[in-house]
Amino acid sequence: MIVLSAFMAGFASLVVEVVGVHFMAPWFGSSSLVWSNQIGLILLAFAVGAAIGGRAARKHPNPQVLVGKLFVGAAFLLASGVLLLPIFAAWLLPDQLRLDQAANLFLSGSFASALLFHCPPVLLLAMIAPLLIQVKSKQIGAGAAAGIVSASGTIGSLIGVFGSSFLFVPLIGVRLSLLIVAFLLIVNAMLLFKRNRLKLPASGTVTGLLVVSAIIGSSTAANSANLPDPQAKVLAVRDSSYQHLRVLEMPTGDRWLQMNEGVDSYQSVWSPNPVLYNPTTKRSEAQQAFVWPGGYYDLFSLLPTYALDEVATPESVKFWSLGFASGTALGPIDFALQKVEWQAVGVELDPLVVELSKEFLPLPTYLDERVDIFSGDARALLRSAPSDLDFVVLDAYARQFEIPLHLATKEFFTEVYSHLKIGGVLALNLGTTDLDKSGGILASSIFAGLEKSFGKNLRAHQVPWSRNIVVFARKQMALPSLEQTIKQLPPGMPVTLGGALLPEQVFELDDFSKSSAFSDDLNPLAFIQAQEWLAGGK
Repeated sequence: MIVLSAFMAGFASLVVEVVGVHFMAPWFGSSSLVWSNQIGLILLAFAVGAAIGGRAARKHPNPQVLVGKLFVGAAFLLASGVLLLPIFAAWLLPDQLRLDQAANLFLSGSFASALLFHCPPVLLLAMIAPLLIQVKSKQIGAGAAAGIVSASGTIGSLIGVFGSSFLFVPLIGVRLSLLIVAFLLIVNAMLLFKRNRLKLPASGTVTGLLVVSAIIGSSTAANSANLPDPQAKVLAVRDSSYQHLRVLEMPTGDRWLQMNEGVDSYQSVWSPNPVLYNPTTKRSEAQQAFVWPGGYYDLFSLLPTYALDEVATPESVKFWSLGFASGTALGPIDFALQKVEWQAVGVELDPLVVELSKEFLPLPTYLDERVDIFSGDARALLRSAPSDLDFVVLDAYARQFEIPLHLATKEFFTEVYSHLKIGGVLALNLGTTDLDKSGGILASSIFAGLEKSFGKNLRAHQVPWSRNIVVFARKQMALPSLEQTIKQLPPGMPVTLGGALLPEQVFELDDFSKSSAFSDDLNPLAFIQAQEWLAGGK
């Protein structure tokens, strides 16, 4: 029982640590800052619990009985957290709250949630190891006892980490994973009490009832937290090894794919009216059939104008889309290419995103047959790209402060540069609230990284009524002037694009203050993002 109890304490602690972040994701995201809150507070709980457990081991007459009580208490707290954390988070981030309003609550909210609902059960579990060592040391000595208990707990922790990421979250689900762990803690407590010929305390029965009721509630309740519209329907809720996913259907029939959030933004949008344009369709008919996705996606239609020679337009182009999600960017690019043939590769980190997109946000057949989709890390897969791409779309920048660190460095931009043909263009979506004509730390650092390889051939367009900017960088060639760009655009472009072409919405390299580029070795991006969080998106 000593080995099993040590194993279970380590296993449960790491499941709470890893799965707990996924549990908070619908409200606070799962950025590196949220992970830092979770890991830091769990380590604090380990330290405090070990210290208290060490003192209790010297004084308690029957440490093994106390271990059983600690398992019961941890199970009770864990199951309570499953029920109470969503209520707390929904109170902190009420429905229809805009993302810029919620920004300053992500850091504090994830900190408070981890402190209130994840630290207490882990603290009790951390008390168990010193008690087990005390019991075992009477049989084999302190050193050997410490080794056995430590090894058993570490093996349990390893299984908890790998099991959470590869099995529990994607196959069982977040809530049920936590509740199953609570149930296993009760089972372990029952075995300990039976071994000591004691009855399970009444709190154990209460905990069992709480676990059962929570399982029933979680299996039937849809995740409707923080709906951007009270009439929106939740079509799907999934948890992958990477993130929390949700598909919403708005009253208009449009569908949103949300990743790690439950406020007013989305990572892909889909309209029930498909893109009907194909090479045999007249352009006037195509304009009537095309449905613009809106927002920053519309600005990707500038890519053909920025990347292709107006005089010698190629018969076909090829490009890669990094952070593909549901492929929302393809429509505007296809529209702007007119009748030019194209072929694309889409890279999406999470296979479940691709699966949900095919089910709920499917691409029109004409677009779908032109793109090959691969699951994996964008930077790793980019190394296999050809060296003559016409453009690269980078849309892995989620406004919920989850910019991947390794996709924002000068080394990564140099990698992209090497895969573009001369005149090829990188377009990236960047969300920031710290932007005006004096620049902004985040945007300035991104521009500084791009300048290392692309030189001064840079331009950013701020999306009207939005917190997004779309940055363009061209290889070895200057970008067309705004006047020339406007002349080259095909008719039928949306108002959003026109607004982004106004001089006050356009940023050149000289508009930004000089900042240091992010590098693979030195990257303070998380700190800069934290500053935006604490500023409240203002």
